[in-house]
Amino acid sequence: MNTNKSELKREMGLFSAVCVLVGCVVGSGIFTTPGKIAVTAGSIGPMIVGWLIAGISAVLCALVYAELSPAMPKAGDSYVYIDEAFGHGASFMYGWSSIFGNFLPVIAMMATAFASNFAALFPVLHLSVTGQRLVATALIVILSFVNIRGVKNGSTVQNIFTVAKITVLAAVTIGGIVALKPENFTTMTTETVEWGRSFATAVPAMGAFGGYYTLSYMSGEIKNPKRNLPLATIIGMGVVIAINVLLTIACVGSVGFANLAGSDTPVSVAAQVVFGGVGATLVTLGATVSIFGSTNGTLLSLPRVAYAMAENRMMFPFFAKLHPKYKTPYVTILVYATVAVMFVWTGNFMTFLMMSTFVGCLSEVAVCLALFVLRKKQPDLERPFKMWGYPVTAILATVVTFILVCSVSPQEMRSGGFLMLTSIPAYLIFLYMNKKRGVSTEGE
Repeated sequence: MNTNKSELKREMGLFSAVCVLVGCVVGSGIFTTPGKIAVTAGSIGPMIVGWLIAGISAVLCALVYAELSPAMPKAGDSYVYIDEAFGHGASFMYGWSSIFGNFLPVIAMMATAFASNFAALFPVLHLSVTGQRLVATALIVILSFVNIRGVKNGSTVQNIFTVAKITVLAAVTIGGIVALKPENFTTMTTETVEWGRSFATAVPAMGAFGGYYTLSYMSGEIKNPKRNLPLATIIGMGVVIAINVLLTIACVGSVGFANLAGSDTPVSVAAQVVFGGVGATLVTLGATVSIFGSTNGTLLSLPRVAYAMAENRMMFPFFAKLHPKYKTPYVTILVYATVAVMFVWTGNFMTFLMMSTFVGCLSEVAVCLALFVLRKKQPDLERPFKMWGYPVTAILATVVTFILVCSVSPQEMRSGGFLMLTSIPAYLIFLYMNKKRGVSTEGE
């Protein structure tokens, strides 16, 4: 590994780490998934079971990261896990696939969602598609500048918008629970309860839990990572699960299951019932704030993967450059921002979602498998936190996540698989270029 005299600054405490996790997970999905989950489930029973399956999978995978992150507290940790467990070829495929098939489309997707909500919040502007793309571009550029100036600035922005987001969602949730009617839980969109829909229901539900891995990419900048990483992971995921479950109960209880099913703005519908017209505006504002925070969280954390790859001589060397003053991977942030802006101008929200879903799920399966391998390969590695119930819980994390991968549509499998396969020729090109420069890819 390259010896870089400049090191990332450890400036992020426990509260900031929890805010980054909650801010990244509680994003645009929470404002759209309840309606999609309801229409897939058909009735309240499979809907609840689907939430439980998704929540269990997310918590189990989060505990995998909670063990691996403090044991290997380096920037871009998930890439490091794969590298240590399976070698450079596998880690390059993981990193390349994650960056180009998952991270960059997600940044573009969030920026596009922000622009759509911004347009709805300010209808007087009459923003066209081009206007919304300009808003999305401006968001990426501004947040990139904030995060280049230092992780402390980025995490401060994250703290403010996470607290604001939770406040808005709490208002809708409490109001919905107060206004709920028991009869609303008995309605359904199918003639009979179909429990076989539970796993299919869990797939869109996972969209509301995605992002719990982002903290591992920043473990090089977290104070006392061996204590704060597992604590932040467990506390943060507990907050996320509580928010999703309570908000779903509020939505179903206030508007009825049949009215909720298929709604693109289920939380807004619930707010309309509880608060009237003011409520709809409030939730649109909440969605805009939420997505802003999530976009900041991705630009704050995800560039650390390319940074770690460059540190391990598995990416172009300039990706490992740190800003001389702020000690942030500014080149990587700029590259991410540039490519994300290109996505914004060449695609749409659903395109980005299709590109990222399959790749992201398979990547999580790879991380779960790395835990088993590392337990065997490095039994003496200091592990401040060990996954509870191992190996049963680790097996469940792997199996449940893989079943959810198999529940993705064939079209998503094909597009995601193609993106992952591009990592093979890319890896051969990097090996050739390193050989010409006389640089070994073997770690020190």
